[in-house]
Amino acid sequence: MENAEENQMRIHLSEFQYDEGVQLFRLPEDIRYLEYKYTYSDGSIENYIFESIKKTGDVSDNSEELVQLAKDWASYYHLGIGRSNIMKCLNLKSKINILELGSGCGAITRYLGENFESVDSIEGSLLRAKITRERCRDLDNVRVFCSDIKQIEFEPKYDVVTLIGVLEYAPVYFSDIDEDKPFNSFLELAKSALKPNGILIIAIENKIGLKYWSGCPEDHTEKMYDGIHGYPVDGTPATFSKLEIENLLNEIGFNDLDFNYCFPDYKFATDVLSDCGDEKQLHLHNWINVPFDSYNITRKHTFHEGLALKTLSDAGLLKEFANSFLIVAGNNSNIVRKPDWGAKKFTLSRLQKYQCVTTLKLTPEPYIEKIRLNESKDKINVGIIKSQDCQLNISHHISNSTWHKGDSLIFELYRALYNDDFESEISKILQKYYHETLSAYYTGENDEEGYPLLQGCVLEIVFRNLISGERGELIPIDTEWQVEGTIPADYVSYRCIKYDVAYIANNKIGNLDKFIIDMQKTLFPQYGTRRNKRNRILENSFQNIISNNIYIKELIAPKKYSAIIHNKIVWNLIIIIWKKIPQNIKNLIKSILRI
Repeated sequence: MENAEENQMRIHLSEFQYDEGVQLFRLPEDIRYLEYKYTYSDGSIENYIFESIKKTGDVSDNSEELVQLAKDWASYYHLGIGRSNIMKCLNLKSKINILELGSGCGAITRYLGENFESVDSIEGSLLRAKITRERCRDLDNVRVFCSDIKQIEFEPKYDVVTLIGVLEYAPVYFSDIDEDKPFNSFLELAKSALKPNGILIIAIENKIGLKYWSGCPEDHTEKMYDGIHGYPVDGTPATFSKLEIENLLNEIGFNDLDFNYCFPDYKFATDVLSDCGDEKQLHLHNWINVPFDSYNITRKHTFHEGLALKTLSDAGLLKEFANSFLIVAGNNSNIVRKPDWGAKKFTLSRLQKYQCVTTLKLTPEPYIEKIRLNESKDKINVGIIKSQDCQLNISHHISNSTWHKGDSLIFELYRALYNDDFESEISKILQKYYHETLSAYYTGENDEEGYPLLQGCVLEIVFRNLISGERGELIPIDTEWQVEGTIPADYVSYRCIKYDVAYIANNKIGNLDKFIIDMQKTLFPQYGTRRNKRNRILENSFQNIISNNIYIKELIAPKKYSAIIHNKIVWNLIIIIWKKIPQNIKNLIKSILRI
């Protein structure tokens, strides 16, 4: 009876009191007993996140300072770069007011506050609300409210309401309102805050996303195939297939739905597809990187995700099996403009000045648009990388380019893995790649050891950046990194083998250096350990000057290690030791770890 009475008592946001002690809005003191006992938490790491944000000077969206403080998956999720990618995909007007339901630790809130007129953010956890407030401490247009969402009586005054990674928890937190239809209750409450022409933005996993078939445990329950099995245990978080969530939103009264499809998921979406264009004709499988990661828990690999993506694309089913959905729901709203693009790729594992978004634009004809997120268009001189007697001057170029029909050469590598003699098959592909590259870019000169010197534009011409054309020719794409002058051919093929061949064939390779040397010898018989060391140093030097120096794969650790990782004494000791290690030893460790 007490719960029923509490659920019936709702309060408008205008009646919340500003609590100077925590610098956010809370229920009036005389009814604060209604404050929700919010149990969702990432544990003690949230205190670390709070302290990290408090001591950081740059708390902006995609802060390079904050990401360096991430030490495990949970802290990376809240401090990492790329959480706002999904919002950047949407062409929203700037003069709008937004209601964010469930702010977490404020990563999306920060982006909203930086880019839109006003933001009201609701968070049930007092600690998380305080973290959100701290993340937005210099944004006067952001108000943070700590409250159970169910205790609020919303006014229909918002242009946009967001549910980013929140709707799936309705069975946990809304079943006391409507045990049979908790999702409906939650969505009705969200809808009640919208203006008549407002939009609801939802980011949520797809219960039949490809990664769940291929061996990733369900993100919320951490059980294999839990969504595919229809969530047999009641009361757990739950997600939807595309058809299911379409029907649900239609039932609530949202008839105008725009879907976007996120890979590896909506959390750190690097690849996003829109509903525009034919996935087979546009070869959208080329845009998606595999394998998919499983956060904080070990995954299986039941089949090859890259080959499966192409099969789904050829069948017109790629979007149905996207790992996550980003949905814009409304009724003839003009707040967001319809997309004119088919795919976007965010490249953020670099320093901010090199971060880019690459877009497949569809009108008037398909073409590729590449822009830096910092909006600069000029060539950037990156710096000189050195190793032994070799030095290369690197620059960063962006420009629009022609879209080419065809599959990435990487798919030939995927298929080669299933050949009994996969090294022989890979060698054939490598030979084809090398001879076409040599034919197109050889300068007519060799270096002192007899290695051909190629034009500097070939630095990024690796397998994944080559399209197999309709006549079998290899067409280079996405050559944004270039060398001023010439580049030794064996360094280009080294990069190709390391990042494409060795990465893909990882479980078939013992010693990485030996594998690279063996592959290189099929192109250059004189290639050996000394030359390989030179190329490795060159590549590590290149990555050191462009990378933001955070390696997400190293942060996604199985839970059995989490107690060690979260131990503050152990972590601080690791940091102290790492800072004292000479740079050449750091490079060697990174090479051994293949990072």
